[in-house]
Amino acid sequence: MTAQNDSLLSHLHRAADRELGNRLLDMVDIVRTRDTSRTTEFVNPQQRNIAENLLKQLTGINFKVAGGYYQAERKRILLFPDYLFPDHQEVPLSFIKVSGNFDFVNVSHRDFLGALLALGIKKSLIGDILVHENYAQIVLAPEILPEVKLNLDYVNEVPVEISEISSEDLIFKPRNSKEILATVASLRLDAVISAGFGDSRTKSSSQITAGQVKLNWVPESDPAADVEVGDVISIRGRGRLIVAEDRGISNSGRIKLAIERIT
Repeated sequence: MTAQNDSLLSHLHRAADRELGNRLLDMVDIVRTRDTSRTTEFVNPQQRNIAENLLKQLTGINFKVAGGYYQAERKRILLFPDYLFPDHQEVPLSFIKVSGNFDFVNVSHRDFLGALLALGIKKSLIGDILVHENYAQIVLAPEILPEVKLNLDYVNEVPVEISEISSEDLIFKPRNSKEILATVASLRLDAVISAGFGDSRTKSSSQITAGQVKLNWVPESDPAADVEVGDVISIRGRGRLIVAEDRGISNSGRIKLAIERIT
Protein backbone atom coordinates (compact mmCIF):
# COMPACT_ATOMS: atom_id res chain seq x y z
CA MET A 1 0.00 0.00 0.00
CA THR A 2 1.34 3.45 -0.89
CA ALA A 3 1.60 6.19 1.71
CA GLN A 4 -1.19 8.08 -0.08
CA ASN A 5 -3.52 5.09 0.06
CA ASP A 6 -2.66 4.50 3.70
CA SER A 7 -3.57 8.12 4.44
CA LEU A 8 -6.89 7.82 2.58
CA LEU A 9 -7.83 4.76 4.63
CA SER A 10 -6.49 5.98 7.98
CA HIS A 11 -9.96 6.88 9.31
CA LEU A 12 -11.33 3.38 8.63
CA HIS A 13 -10.83 1.27 11.73
CA ARG A 14 -12.93 -1.83 11.09
CA ALA A 15 -11.19 -4.52 9.04
CA ALA A 16 -14.21 -4.86 6.72
CA ASP A 17 -14.23 -1.12 6.00
CA ARG A 18 -10.50 -1.10 5.21
CA GLU A 19 -10.97 -4.11 2.95
CA LEU A 20 -13.70 -2.23 1.07
CA GLY A 21 -11.43 0.79 0.78
CA ASN A 22 -8.56 -1.31 -0.57
CA ARG A 23 -10.83 -2.96 -3.16
CA LEU A 24 -12.03 0.44 -4.33
CA LEU A 25 -8.51 1.80 -4.63
CA ASP A 26 -7.49 -1.26 -6.67
CA MET A 27 -10.44 -0.63 -9.00
CA VAL A 28 -9.54 3.04 -9.28
CA ASP A 29 -6.01 2.06 -10.30
CA ILE A 30 -7.40 -0.19 -13.07
CA VAL A 31 -9.72 2.56 -14.33
CA ARG A 32 -6.86 5.04 -14.45
CA THR A 33 -4.20 2.81 -16.01
CA ARG A 34 -6.42 0.97 -18.50
CA ASP A 35 -8.73 3.87 -19.29
CA THR A 36 -11.78 1.70 -18.69
CA SER A 37 -14.67 1.34 -16.25
CA ARG A 38 -15.29 -0.97 -13.32
CA THR A 39 -18.37 -1.71 -11.20
CA THR A 40 -18.53 -2.73 -7.56
CA GLU A 41 -20.79 -5.42 -6.24
CA PHE A 42 -23.88 -4.28 -4.33
CA VAL A 43 -23.11 -2.29 -1.19
CA ASN A 44 -25.29 -1.25 1.72
CA PRO A 45 -25.78 2.42 2.71
CA GLN A 46 -22.94 2.44 5.21
CA GLN A 47 -20.52 0.93 2.70
CA ARG A 48 -21.78 3.35 0.06
CA ASN A 49 -21.11 6.29 2.35
CA ILE A 50 -17.55 5.06 2.95
CA ALA A 51 -17.01 4.56 -0.78
CA GLU A 52 -18.39 7.94 -1.81
CA ASN A 53 -16.32 9.79 0.79
CA LEU A 54 -13.22 8.00 -0.44
CA LEU A 55 -13.88 8.47 -4.16
CA LYS A 56 -14.60 12.19 -3.77
CA GLN A 57 -10.99 12.67 -2.62
CA LEU A 58 -9.53 11.19 -5.80
CA THR A 59 -8.72 12.87 -9.10
CA GLY A 60 -9.08 11.49 -12.62
CA ILE A 61 -12.04 9.39 -11.59
CA ASN A 62 -15.80 9.79 -11.52
CA PHE A 63 -18.54 7.51 -10.27
CA LYS A 64 -22.25 6.82 -10.51
CA VAL A 65 -24.44 4.98 -7.99
CA ALA A 66 -27.67 3.09 -8.75
CA GLY A 67 -29.82 0.32 -7.34
CA GLY A 68 -32.76 0.31 -9.74
CA TYR A 69 -34.92 2.87 -7.96
CA TYR A 70 -34.35 5.98 -5.86
CA GLN A 71 -34.99 4.43 -2.45
CA ALA A 72 -33.00 1.25 -3.10
CA GLU A 73 -31.01 0.15 -0.08
CA ARG A 74 -28.44 -1.93 -1.93
CA LYS A 75 -26.70 -0.23 -4.84
CA ARG A 76 -23.72 -0.67 -7.16
CA ILE A 77 -21.07 1.94 -7.89
CA LEU A 78 -19.76 2.43 -11.43
CA LEU A 79 -16.24 3.91 -11.66
CA PHE A 80 -15.14 5.56 -14.89
CA PRO A 81 -12.64 8.18 -16.17
CA ASP A 82 -13.63 11.73 -15.30
CA TYR A 83 -13.68 12.89 -18.92
CA LEU A 84 -16.79 10.79 -19.60
CA PHE A 85 -20.26 12.29 -19.11
CA PRO A 86 -22.04 10.68 -16.14
CA ASP A 87 -25.42 10.91 -17.91
CA HIS A 88 -24.06 8.64 -20.65
CA GLN A 89 -22.92 5.95 -18.20
CA GLU A 90 -25.20 3.13 -17.04
CA VAL A 91 -24.66 1.14 -13.86
CA PRO A 92 -25.00 -2.56 -14.85
CA LEU A 93 -28.25 -3.88 -13.34
CA SER A 94 -30.79 -6.55 -14.25
CA PHE A 95 -34.33 -6.99 -12.98
CA ILE A 96 -36.48 -10.10 -12.68
CA LYS A 97 -39.95 -11.04 -11.53
CA VAL A 98 -40.21 -14.33 -9.61
CA SER A 99 -43.82 -15.55 -9.71
CA GLY A 100 -45.46 -18.51 -7.97
CA ASN A 101 -48.64 -19.69 -6.28
CA PHE A 102 -47.90 -18.56 -2.74
CA ASP A 103 -51.54 -18.57 -1.58
CA PHE A 104 -50.88 -21.31 0.94
CA VAL A 105 -47.25 -20.52 1.78
CA ASN A 106 -46.19 -17.42 3.63
CA VAL A 107 -43.00 -16.29 1.89
CA SER A 108 -40.78 -13.40 2.88
CA HIS A 109 -37.67 -11.57 1.75
CA ARG A 110 -35.61 -14.25 3.50
CA ASP A 111 -37.19 -17.04 1.40
CA PHE A 112 -36.35 -15.38 -1.92
CA LEU A 113 -32.85 -14.48 -0.77
CA GLY A 114 -32.30 -18.02 0.54
CA ALA A 115 -33.39 -19.54 -2.76
CA LEU A 116 -30.83 -17.43 -4.61
CA LEU A 117 -28.04 -18.16 -2.13
CA ALA A 118 -28.81 -21.89 -2.43
CA LEU A 119 -27.72 -21.63 -6.08
CA GLY A 120 -24.24 -20.67 -4.88
CA ILE A 121 -24.71 -17.00 -5.74
CA LYS A 122 -22.93 -14.45 -3.59
CA LYS A 123 -25.19 -12.09 -1.65
CA SER A 124 -23.08 -9.17 -2.88
CA LEU A 125 -24.41 -9.80 -6.42
CA ILE A 126 -28.03 -9.48 -5.26
CA GLY A 127 -29.68 -6.08 -4.86
CA ASP A 128 -33.01 -5.22 -3.31
CA ILE A 129 -35.80 -7.81 -3.15
CA LEU A 130 -39.30 -6.33 -3.30
CA VAL A 131 -41.87 -8.87 -2.09
CA HIS A 132 -45.47 -8.63 -3.28
CA GLU A 133 -48.47 -10.95 -3.30
CA ASN A 134 -47.57 -14.09 -5.28
CA TYR A 135 -44.36 -12.63 -6.69
CA ALA A 136 -41.18 -10.75 -5.92
CA GLN A 137 -39.15 -8.29 -7.97
CA ILE A 138 -35.41 -8.66 -7.59
CA VAL A 139 -32.49 -6.48 -8.66
CA LEU A 140 -29.45 -8.48 -9.76
CA ALA A 141 -25.99 -8.05 -11.19
CA PRO A 142 -26.31 -8.91 -14.92
CA GLU A 143 -23.48 -11.45 -14.68
CA ILE A 144 -25.66 -13.82 -12.63
CA LEU A 145 -28.88 -13.36 -14.62
CA PRO A 146 -28.39 -16.41 -16.89
CA GLU A 147 -27.75 -18.71 -13.93
CA VAL A 148 -30.81 -17.44 -12.06
CA LYS A 149 -33.08 -17.81 -15.08
CA LEU A 150 -31.81 -21.34 -15.69
CA ASN A 151 -31.67 -22.72 -12.16
CA LEU A 152 -34.09 -20.84 -9.87
CA ASP A 153 -37.01 -23.28 -9.91
CA TYR A 154 -38.41 -23.14 -6.36
CA VAL A 155 -38.88 -20.70 -3.50
CA ASN A 156 -39.83 -22.36 -0.22
CA GLU A 157 -40.74 -25.51 -2.19
CA VAL A 158 -43.16 -23.57 -4.43
CA PRO A 159 -42.46 -23.78 -8.19
CA VAL A 160 -41.66 -20.36 -9.66
CA GLU A 161 -41.39 -18.73 -13.05
CA ILE A 162 -38.73 -16.15 -13.88
CA SER A 163 -39.28 -13.24 -16.26
CA GLU A 164 -37.11 -10.25 -17.05
CA ILE A 165 -38.54 -6.82 -16.33
CA SER A 166 -37.25 -3.24 -16.47
CA SER A 167 -36.55 -0.75 -13.71
CA GLU A 168 -39.78 1.07 -14.66
CA ASP A 169 -41.73 -2.05 -13.62
CA LEU A 170 -40.44 -2.00 -10.05
CA ILE A 171 -43.12 -1.42 -7.43
CA PHE A 172 -41.98 -0.21 -4.04
CA LYS A 173 -43.73 1.24 -1.04
CA PRO A 174 -42.65 4.65 0.26
CA ARG A 175 -41.19 4.14 3.69
CA ASN A 176 -43.45 4.74 6.66
CA SER A 177 -41.56 6.90 9.13
CA LYS A 178 -42.29 8.70 12.38
CA GLU A 179 -40.19 11.17 14.36
CA ILE A 180 -39.66 10.22 17.98
CA LEU A 181 -38.48 12.85 20.46
CA ALA A 182 -37.01 11.07 23.46
CA THR A 183 -34.45 11.32 26.23
CA VAL A 184 -31.90 8.68 27.15
CA ALA A 185 -29.48 8.36 30.05
CA SER A 186 -26.67 7.44 27.65
CA LEU A 187 -26.07 6.65 24.00
CA ARG A 188 -26.05 2.90 24.60
CA LEU A 189 -27.63 0.73 21.94
CA ASP A 190 -30.23 -0.78 24.28
CA ALA A 191 -31.21 2.68 25.56
CA VAL A 192 -31.74 4.08 22.05
CA ILE A 193 -33.78 1.05 20.96
CA SER A 194 -35.89 1.32 24.10
CA ALA A 195 -36.57 4.99 23.38
CA GLY A 196 -37.25 4.47 19.68
CA PHE A 197 -39.72 1.62 20.07
CA GLY A 198 -41.07 2.38 23.53
CA ASP A 199 -39.84 -0.95 24.90
CA SER A 200 -38.26 -1.72 28.24
CA ARG A 201 -34.46 -1.79 28.42
CA THR A 202 -34.71 -5.47 29.33
CA LYS A 203 -36.61 -6.32 26.14
CA SER A 204 -34.24 -4.22 24.03
CA SER A 205 -31.20 -5.93 25.55
CA SER A 206 -32.72 -9.35 24.91
CA GLN A 207 -33.28 -8.54 21.24
CA ILE A 208 -29.66 -7.45 20.92
CA THR A 209 -28.14 -10.49 22.63
CA ALA A 210 -30.45 -12.76 20.61
CA GLY A 211 -28.84 -11.55 17.39
CA GLN A 212 -31.86 -9.61 16.12
CA VAL A 213 -30.14 -6.23 15.84
CA LYS A 214 -27.75 -4.66 13.37
CA LEU A 215 -25.94 -1.38 13.94
CA ASN A 216 -25.08 0.30 10.63
CA TRP A 217 -25.85 -2.99 8.84
CA VAL A 218 -23.38 -4.95 10.98
CA PRO A 219 -24.72 -7.51 13.53
CA GLU A 220 -24.29 -6.18 17.06
CA SER A 221 -24.71 -8.35 20.19
CA ASP A 222 -23.51 -5.91 22.85
CA PRO A 223 -26.35 -3.93 24.51
CA ALA A 224 -23.78 -1.37 25.69
CA ALA A 225 -22.45 -0.62 22.19
CA ASP A 226 -22.01 3.10 21.53
CA VAL A 227 -24.46 4.85 19.20
CA GLU A 228 -23.81 8.13 17.38
CA VAL A 229 -25.91 10.63 15.48
CA GLY A 230 -26.45 9.30 11.95
CA ASP A 231 -26.30 5.65 12.99
CA VAL A 232 -28.90 3.22 11.64
CA ILE A 233 -30.25 0.48 13.89
CA SER A 234 -32.13 -2.41 12.25
CA ILE A 235 -34.28 -4.79 14.28
CA ARG A 236 -35.40 -8.01 12.63
CA GLY A 237 -39.12 -7.98 11.90
CA ARG A 238 -39.71 -4.54 13.40
CA GLY A 239 -38.04 -1.96 11.19
CA ARG A 240 -35.22 0.44 11.83
CA LEU A 241 -34.23 3.53 13.74
CA ILE A 242 -32.13 6.44 12.51
CA VAL A 243 -30.54 8.60 15.17
CA ALA A 244 -31.35 11.89 13.48
CA GLU A 245 -30.30 14.59 15.95
CA ASP A 246 -28.73 15.21 19.34
CA ARG A 247 -30.93 17.95 20.81
CA GLY A 248 -28.78 18.70 23.83
CA ILE A 249 -29.14 17.92 27.52
CA SER A 250 -32.41 18.06 29.46
CA ASN A 251 -32.80 19.77 32.83
CA SER A 252 -32.46 16.37 34.47
CA GLY A 253 -29.16 15.70 32.69
CA ARG A 254 -30.48 13.22 30.11
CA ILE A 255 -29.58 13.31 26.40
CA LYS A 256 -32.39 14.59 24.17
CA LEU A 257 -32.63 12.79 20.82
CA ALA A 258 -34.66 13.01 17.66
CA ILE A 259 -35.06 9.47 16.28
CA GLU A 260 -36.66 8.51 12.97
CA ARG A 261 -38.52 5.21 13.23
CA ILE A 262 -39.12 3.43 9.92
CA THR A 263 -41.48 0.48 9.63
